[in-house]
Amino acid sequence: MVEILICDDQEFITECLSKYILDQIIIKNLNVTVKSFLTGESLIEYLQYAQPKKRIILLDIEMIPMDGLSVAKYIRNALNDYTTEIIFVTGTNGYERDLFEVRPSGFISKPINFDALYNTLTRVYNLLNSEHVYFQYSQHGIKKSIRLDDILYFESMNRKIKLVSTNHTDSFYEKMTTLNNRLVDYPHFVSCHRSFTINVNKIIRREGSRLIMTDDKSIPISNNKKDLVEKALLQFI
Repeated sequence: MVEILICDDQEFITECLSKYILDQIIIKNLNVTVKSFLTGESLIEYLQYAQPKKRIILLDIEMIPMDGLSVAKYIRNALNDYTTEIIFVTGTNGYERDLFEVRPSGFISKPINFDALYNTLTRVYNLLNSEHVYFQYSQHGIKKSIRLDDILYFESMNRKIKLVSTNHTDSFYEKMTTLNNRLVDYPHFVSCHRSFTINVNKIIRREGSRLIMTDDKSIPISNNKKDLVEKALLQFI
């Protein structure tokens, strides 16, 4: 199931986009739901309590009082949501530099070109339905998710687990043993030390009894974990 959220302060645009997408869902028999919002604030309120899922947002940039760029930054930074695909809808050029940090998946110009909309939505929909697996965790009662393959490593720190990914760092309460049990079906995640579980695909080199990750973090290998690490290195690197 993919959820498509449309956010534009012009109601006729949300209605137009919603009708077009719903027509495509019927024609292609897609497993998609559609919701519309007229303000960035109402979209954020919805996302704060929504369950993690595959999600695409069609987001107007030139909204008031809260513009689309501010909404996107809130989604990425305050909600720590780096998995939702954001497609900006805009009638103005020149936002590229400002938008880079929120990693949009595409741009649709106004007036809406439905061929461009179809191509962009199809590309992003297919991306979401590829073989990505999401890691879910809870922080302050809010459920979050991140692509498992984007994670570099987990580190146990003072009863918390620190999660380091290609895009951001986060933390949550969980025992390392519980975490490792959750990752047992993903053999590219290896417990190399009692305080570290790493993504073998994010190792750039080995220096003796230490592993250097793509963020230059040096992670130790415990003596009792060497065979496990060796096996993983042979399998995945």
